[in-house]
Amino acid sequence: MSDRVTILTYSSNRESPVFAARIRAQWQAVCGDLPVVSVTQQPMPDLGLNICVGDVGASNYNLFRQVQIGCEAATTDFVLSVEADCLYPPDYFTFVPDCLDRCYRNTNVYVMPQHRAFYWRKPKGDTHAQIVGRLFYLDTLRWAFADGPAWSMAERNFPKERLRRDELQPADAMVPYATDAPVVQLKTSDGMRHYTTSDRIDIPSLPYWGDGRDVRRRYFDRSL
Repeated sequence: MSDRVTILTYSSNRESPVFAARIRAQWQAVCGDLPVVSVTQQPMPDLGLNICVGDVGASNYNLFRQVQIGCEAATTDFVLSVEADCLYPPDYFTFVPDCLDRCYRNTNVYVMPQHRAFYWRKPKGDTHAQIVGRLFYLDTLRWAFADGPAWSMAERNFPKERLRRDELQPADAMVPYATDAPVVQLKTSDGMRHYTTSDRIDIPSLPYWGDGRDVRRRYFDRSL
């Protein structure tokens, strides 16, 4: 599988160093031998093939430009998204899709709200938990960027400012799938967005991850 899938991780490096290091250690312990391409705004020499783009700012436009740069640097059929505020179970790194021209989005996704010790479900998933055919992703991003600037802080919700939803996401381009264990996003006050869409139903514990209080202590407690 390592010759078909590359982990593509990208970051504006706004999270606290302690928190970010704990997140990286979690997924690096379970990702197996998959190659890693990282596109970051600060140098991360120990994070696979690292491409540092400098402090271009935290916006969706710049995030997807970093994704584009990572896709261009990778050589495998698929790229697997890994973000700097998310916890990933082992089976997230073992799924390989059938088609190269689709985006496969994991629907077993939860968020831990800012300053809270429970989980909310994100039934539609998000870009932080998906695997995509690399060339298909590149074609989509090149089309979405069109003649745009290299970097921009103006288009924080890119590509929604440029494209209608049906242009951005044709009905047959997004394929849902579900890992056995959930992906969990841990929201902080340091990331690009403090809030995200979810069911807003408090869930105290999740399979694989356990009690939300233990998870919050493990990743946020600076005394550990």
